[in-house]
Amino acid sequence: METRPKVTINDVARTAGVAKSTVSRIINNAPGVKPVTRLKVNRVIEELGFTPNMMARSLKTKLRRQIALAIDDIRNPYYPELAWGAEQVAKQNNFRVVLINHYGNPSEELAVIKEASDMHVDGIVLLSISHPKTLSKIIKKASVPVTLIGNYEDDMPADTVGLRENEGYMAMDHLIRIGRRRIAYAGSTSVHRGARYAAYEQSLASHFMAFDSALVYNGERLAIDTGLEAARYFYNLNEIPDAVFAANDLVAIGVVQGLIDLGLRVPEDVAVVGIDNIPWCNLIRPKVSSVSNLVAEMGRIAVESLLLRIDDEARAFERITLEPRLIVRESTVKQR
Repeated sequence: METRPKVTINDVARTAGVAKSTVSRIINNAPGVKPVTRLKVNRVIEELGFTPNMMARSLKTKLRRQIALAIDDIRNPYYPELAWGAEQVAKQNNFRVVLINHYGNPSEELAVIKEASDMHVDGIVLLSISHPKTLSKIIKKASVPVTLIGNYEDDMPADTVGLRENEGYMAMDHLIRIGRRRIAYAGSTSVHRGARYAAYEQSLASHFMAFDSALVYNGERLAIDTGLEAARYFYNLNEIPDAVFAANDLVAIGVVQGLIDLGLRVPEDVAVVGIDNIPWCNLIRPKVSSVSNLVAEMGRIAVESLLLRIDDEARAFERITLEPRLIVRESTVKQR
């Protein structure tokens, strides 16, 4: 009697025209699959006579159903939005999110990956500030999948969710377009591996504007206090800048408040723009212009990508990019 070859999950995926991970999610009755896709795959399962490998399924059910979200500092209003987006997707898929702050410390950040097995998580979403080459080496040795938030080269061994364009260029382009010519920078020059500060320097060069080191205030923390300090520093220069590009919104809010306390007008005397578009931008007067990097959406997509990786670690790495958006408010353009 001829024995028919056993139907595999790969056969089902190929016949249904979907990813193996999608079939796996349907077999395990996981949410997050479109009803039409679920119906189509179930029909193929029935037609092919596919019987799930119960041993494999039992191994899957041993998932801890927890993922780690490793960020800089939850006290920054940027991160609750990220965590909220991440948690929504995790909850829909019966996973919990374990929040870890690495406080911008590269060694603590890398320790999250090294100690993943001790944390009893199935994967990690990481907003990294480490050097890419070091990060790549650690991820290759990781005991669980890692999804990164940020822009990386194609050889990074992880799924990534980043921006199509550096937010800094968009912020600088806005200040230059509204006619500002003596533009200062406030905040850390190393934030996000120096990408925002690099955008400041490169934007000046591309518009044939002179770089003046006196217009750079390099603070240790991306906080309101740094913005207040930067405002006092710029005020005491022989020639005050007519615009400030802040490394994030907390610094921008500090700069705006500091300039007003010193008797300057924003934006008439000095225009100010930040990055991240946190809710506080609408609470201060004047409201602060900012570049939105769609932080909640980033959190959501990062967890979706990680869960797919947990289902199928052999799938090709994804490079997902989003478009940042400039939100113009009163700190750069006077509202009528």
